[in-house]
Amino acid sequence: MKIISAKLNKEPFHSLSKKDIKRIFSLVPEEWKTAIDQVVMSSELFENSRFDRPVIHSSVNRRLNVLSRGLTKRRMVKEVLRELALNGGVAQSGFVNHVCKAELVKLDEAVEPLVLAFLEDEI
Repeated sequence: MKIISAKLNKEPFHSLSKKDIKRIFSLVPEEWKTAIDQVVMSSELFENSRFDRPVIHSSVNRRLNVLSRGLTKRRMVKEVLRELALNGGVAQSGFVNHVCKAELVKLDEAVEPLVLAFLEDEI
């Protein structure tokens, strides 16, 4: 898997590093990551994007787009894990990758232990 990080000249910077992405991927089951060949850490700010989530999987390009600038590390770890769990079949997305609140609850239940495991390793 290839990880591409956009070069930034000004703040806010990426809240996740390439090393963080590799650690996140090491925590999840294999079936959650089979449809991903590339992770792109975008220079775009989430608040300026057209998406309702800061991490979106493109099944056409087999790419995970991560818009982590200006967001907390904890939130981004959770968002990456949510998207991976979504790809692993834990929940279903609807029209244009929208995930309803009921499905977000399922995702959060599945990823919270992994978020805690990631953050424990940070200390």
